[in-house]
Amino acid sequence: MPDELKKIRAEAMKDLEDIRDVAALELARAQRLGRSSELSKFLRGLKDRTADDRKKLGQMANDARAELERLYDEARGRLADAAESVAARLDVTAPGLRLRRGHLHPLTRAQGDIDDIFASMGFRILDGPEVETEFNNFDALNTPPDHPARNMQDTFWLQGMKYLMRAHTSPMQIRFMQAHQPPFRIIVPGRVYRNEATDMTHEFQFHQIEGLMVDRAESPQAPNLANLKGVVEYFFRRYFDDASLDVRFTASYFPFVEPGVEVHIRGTKGKLAGRWLEVAGAGMVHQNVFENVGYVRGEMQGFAFGAALERLVMLKYGISDIRLFQSGDLRFIGQF
Repeated sequence: MPDELKKIRAEAMKDLEDIRDVAALELARAQRLGRSSELSKFLRGLKDRTADDRKKLGQMANDARAELERLYDEARGRLADAAESVAARLDVTAPGLRLRRGHLHPLTRAQGDIDDIFASMGFRILDGPEVETEFNNFDALNTPPDHPARNMQDTFWLQGMKYLMRAHTSPMQIRFMQAHQPPFRIIVPGRVYRNEATDMTHEFQFHQIEGLMVDRAESPQAPNLANLKGVVEYFFRRYFDDASLDVRFTASYFPFVEPGVEVHIRGTKGKLAGRWLEVAGAGMVHQNVFENVGYVRGEMQGFAFGAALERLVMLKYGISDIRLFQSGDLRFIGQF
């Protein structure tokens, strides 16, 4: 038997080993024995052979076709018998099996809820690169060269300290302001990275939500601290589903805002009931930041805020260990 026929037969035999239903069998049969099959092409090609070759090879090809026809028929019979056997055992009156449904990870669900809340306030939702430059992550955000956040203990540096894994989503503020003129309002959710030990409340990779609202200083709609408090108060009341939730600012320091504040909330439900808890950092954008992106000092005014997504989810659902989010334990994920 020539190599072409051996190959055709071997491929057909492999089909028969893998096929598990009649539909797949009929499809394989058409591919191996139909008008466009390799076997049909082989037979059509015999016209260019000598008379002796046509007779000898034609007989071999016909024998191969007959053998495959027989094998396909036998396989069809076996599959039909198996289907009838399954049908005979099937009790249509038995209760159905309840299939487990997949669902979103709690962080994905929370991020979707947060996006919806800010979109309802007119904020644009952006994404940005996780590998950043030192300028965008530190310099442009008014972080001096001797600031502790630049130490190797806090930052994952790459390529000889030319690039780094972003330590916050704030670099996207810089990228956006370099390409756009106010007024605008944006939020930037995404992963961030800190070179620190993992424990119940810390991860080297987590998620952050960064917000920015800017307008010209002379505009009647120029954002101020009162607007900032109104935005974060509305957000937290919506997210925690607590219309009575209190929000307060306490003075703090962040290099890219002045004045800077820590945002604390005190709720009336669950884990938040009666307790003041820090949930975010915020403040008015420092004029040095505006200068670093090319704006004229004093012409723009705006506020920024940032919060860790995992912390918000932990507070909302009473989760005690941040490591559970990345554990892959379905007993944990299935609760949501």
